Amino acid sequence: MAFVHAKVEIAETAATIAAEGRFIEAAVDAIKAARKEVERQVRKDQFFLATMEPYTPEGAGPVVRRMCEAASAAGVGPMAAVAGAIAEAGLEAMVAQGCTHGWVDNGGDVALVLDRPATMEVFHQPGAKTAFGLRLEPSDVMLGVCASSGRLGHSISLGDSDVAVALADSAALADALATAIGNRVHGPSSLATCFDPFKDVRGMVAGLAMVDGEVAMHGKLPELVEVEHSPERLTVHSRMPSGCYSGSSDDAQEVRT
Repeated sequence: MAFVHAKVEIAETAATIAAEGRFIEAAVDAIKAARKEVERQVRKDQFFLATMEPYTPEGAGPVVRRMCEAASAAGVGPMAAVAGAIAEAGLEAMVAQGCTHGWVDNGGDVALVLDRPATMEVFHQPGAKTAFGLRLEPSDVMLGVCASSGRLGHSISLGDSDVAVALADSAALADALATAIGNRVHGPSSLATCFDPFKDVRGMVAGLAMVDGEVAMHGKLPELVEVEHSPERLTVHSRMPSGCYSGSSDDAQEVRT
């Protein structure tokens, strides 16, 4: 069956689901279910929505628990992991049905499994014709690749990074770590220590932080390559301005985040 890219919007969620067509419905259903679980938690506990500190409410469902565990590891609030957790739920549903190559890009927070190499763009400079990308190798286990920025997008960051990227064995964890790393970036001098609290976090694979053209890297970062920036391929919600998110490409061998 053909490899397809399905773009979906469910309330505030804008996602690109890339896989063989037969797996797409499962991902959509899982995204809807994950959103409903998070929405129920928010309705009964506004502190869960607002806190920027680790917090685990009683009686939480599996997606909320995953968010809370990831946030606790990174030292941030649970909502810092929501996009990654929803992407992860969508990918897990596809993998359960036999998907070995695909991804769910939830507005730039990506969960993926690869049976062949893929290149992922790191979007950080609107208007640029080129960008840098991560050359990802095949793996039969999930990888989460998520980004945060103090200068782009709608999500809260307490730092001023051009971009902070985290790779982890969970998209929820990568999402929380990207936020936490970005929070610690305050000018180029901070790059020397921005990864220090997270170097022993179980499940973290690598990280990258950039500010004012200077870059810091940590862990087993994939090969960096130059790629052409294609703004028309961004996963952007129809109610959000373009350039706020990154997204998946039309090429089945390339992922953009």
